[in-house]
Amino acid sequence: MRNANVKMIGVAVLVLSLAACGGDSEGSGPQVATIPGATVSASAGPAGSTSGADRQLPLGASKQEIDRLYGAYYACWTQHGVPSAPAADGDGGPLLSYKMDEKKYQPAVDACADKEPLGAPELDPHQNPNFADDLREKLLCVRSHGLSMEIRQPGTENAGIWVAPETKANLEKANSDAGMEIQRQCEISAFTAK
Repeated sequence: MRNANVKMIGVAVLVLSLAACGGDSEGSGPQVATIPGATVSASAGPAGSTSGADRQLPLGASKQEIDRLYGAYYACWTQHGVPSAPAADGDGGPLLSYKMDEKKYQPAVDACADKEPLGAPELDPHQNPNFADDLREKLLCVRSHGLSMEIRQPGTENAGIWVAPETKANLEKANSDAGMEIQRQCEISAFTAK
């Protein structure tokens, strides 16, 4: 799978992950955070595929936008035979099934590659020459709003993922609705062209 970073782990979100994957009680799809620095080609796939514009997440995507795009992506997995695994904590679904047997379900994931959501170009260090500075600006912003977070460096596990490392309470605060909104607003502020 091109982006095993599907997280929420999923800008994220942050994923991702800063916003752990899981279905919501209304069935609108999994929550996925954005991962700064995730790179995905915006080229269209084969005939009948979803265009890049149809699956492009905007900078500062809302939870609803993320859920909608990943809901369609995971629905494709299900249509290609990946069952929705139950989980006691509510974070089941096709992603859990895939993780339990990647080899078995990889063909289904490959068949849906043209539906995988694309991260905002501003969050791609290959497309944004100011990415490192913007990322540091976002970090200062979220910290100024009381979120204890860090950036993991390339070459480490979960590189580029924003984490609240010190305590479970920090992670819960970062993943709360208020914490996710702080991150979204800071992302927009930091990564918008000046």
